[in-house]
Amino acid sequence: MPYARPAVVTPRIVDADGSPIAFGERWGMDGPPEETYSVDAHPERFAPLHPIADALVAHLVTTFDASTTDALDEATSWFGGDGPRLLRAVRVEATARDAAALTIAWTDYPGIRLRAGAAHEGLYPVCGCEACDEPWERVADDLEELVLAVADGRLQESTDRGIGYAIEDADGAVRASGWGSARSMGAGGRARRRAARALLAARDGARWLPWPPRSDAR
Repeated sequence: MPYARPAVVTPRIVDADGSPIAFGERWGMDGPPEETYSVDAHPERFAPLHPIADALVAHLVTTFDASTTDALDEATSWFGGDGPRLLRAVRVEATARDAAALTIAWTDYPGIRLRAGAAHEGLYPVCGCEACDEPWERVADDLEELVLAVADGRLQESTDRGIGYAIEDADGAVRASGWGSARSMGAGGRARRRAARALLAARDGARWLPWPPRSDAR
């Protein structure tokens, strides 16, 4: 079954005059005012990310031959206590040996942290400051795109330069790529890089395989 974003309630956030704030549309060609940088005034606008992550997990386990396990301890250890507090986390893993697993964590920001495959990480939102002015819908697009790309087998990882990754679009073109050192992986980065390198070294090739569909999926 194709994934469909669930109906969610968009938080109504107003400015000092009582008018709804149009996130993503406030700053023109001149860019945001200097005083908006590092000001995180309305994190509550990202609350819809929580039910969307719930829907993504439900989609994965009903569409693919996959299962979930509680992963709060794993996520806490992996992310090293950096960033917002983790409320809960699940590991979603397909039965195929060379399919990338996902660990999805819900944070009190509110937001989502994600680990895909050996070491690829996603933070949603990356930044919620007033200058970035990012609407929750755009962040949800990015979250959904990564989760579905992993299930489709469109994530690649390598150990050529630190821990590298590439994510393909549906046509096979690379839409995002990069690499990071142990330093860029935050607290405990060296241990995390060693674990990731060992996992990738045990595999044949950099491409993770697509998740197998459930035989009874409708």
